[in-house]
Amino acid sequence: MSANRETVSHQGRKVKAKKRRSLIILLLALAIVSLITGYGFVASGAWDKTTHTFRLWFGEEEAVEPPESDTDPLKPDDPANPGKPADKPVTPGEEPQAPGKPDQPASDAEPAAPIIYVGQVLVIPGSEGGSIAASQVIRNGTLPAGTKKIALTFDSGWLFEQTRPLLDMLDHYNVSATFFPRALWLQDHPDLGQEIVKRGHTMGSHSLTHPHMKEMTLDQIRHEMKESTRIIQSVTGVRPYLFRPPYGEYDQRVLDVLAEEGYPFTIMWTVDTLDWAAGTTMVVDGQQVLIDTDFIVNRVLSNASNQGIILMHIGGPSTVNALPRIIEGLRNMGYTFTTVDQMLPAPTASTLTHTVKSGDTLYSIAQRYGVNVQQIVQANDL
Repeated sequence: MSANRETVSHQGRKVKAKKRRSLIILLLALAIVSLITGYGFVASGAWDKTTHTFRLWFGEEEAVEPPESDTDPLKPDDPANPGKPADKPVTPGEEPQAPGKPDQPASDAEPAAPIIYVGQVLVIPGSEGGSIAASQVIRNGTLPAGTKKIALTFDSGWLFEQTRPLLDMLDHYNVSATFFPRALWLQDHPDLGQEIVKRGHTMGSHSLTHPHMKEMTLDQIRHEMKESTRIIQSVTGVRPYLFRPPYGEYDQRVLDVLAEEGYPFTIMWTVDTLDWAAGTTMVVDGQQVLIDTDFIVNRVLSNASNQGIILMHIGGPSTVNALPRIIEGLRNMGYTFTTVDQMLPAPTASTLTHTVKSGDTLYSIAQRYGVNVQQIVQANDL
């Protein structure tokens, strides 16, 4: 019995010892956790804020207003200068400050690229075109005159051998005429073009290649006119503004482009001599006839009218041979000879303009009118 009590007592002591060890371990663990938590509390600055709060509660400190900041907390700092407010946004109509040093004058900044917008009207420099919407079709002179006037006109396509004999005949009779050369004809025979101008005749344009212009695209028509103008001006020093359409063909698109390219007048005729068909037979007014010198002379004298325009060509000898009888016959009828431009009002000197459309660029506009971008920029102060 005594042995049993000793055994129970021994087991009880062992249980108590085990509980004490467990309690000690738990307390040590709590102490370690408390130390770690307290260190984080102090390191984060929360301790200072907490003690400051308690001191305010118990009147041991006075509240102090924080100083006003120079920076707007809603604006990001300038990344190039931490702590400095970012530049304020530019308001409408205000010039943004040029990049660079703070004391750098604005004039030293690199200029901004020119900007154009849809609907903007740009002045096209170097153009002698007017503000008319379309070239005016002319079949006879329009200016009032006190005497009967008539104009001889000569188209040139490919033939050239009779050019000087024709000019000599006009000189002999002291007659000034109007010439409409194909530009590539002038390019092939620049000496003849220069001689025409030198002898006091008016220079017009008869296109670049003598095409059927109604069958061309707008871009092709523009190229035809732009290039022919360039060549004529380069060869003769004259910038033409009278245009005679090849084959007498035109439509509204052609007339619109002609106006854009500086040709206010499209010159037709009152009498077609048919001299281009000399040496052949053809049906004229319902009859088969031979086109020869007599036919050419009679056709002019029979159809002449005041302020009339006579269509002839630089071609075969029949035209040159017909000239003496034509000139003498018309003078006997009371006509004086003039050039087409003298029977029309002077072209307007207003500058050509272009209204910017969607997709336009300064480069595309410059290409269209045969100028460069810098000329457009300077003319419009962009």
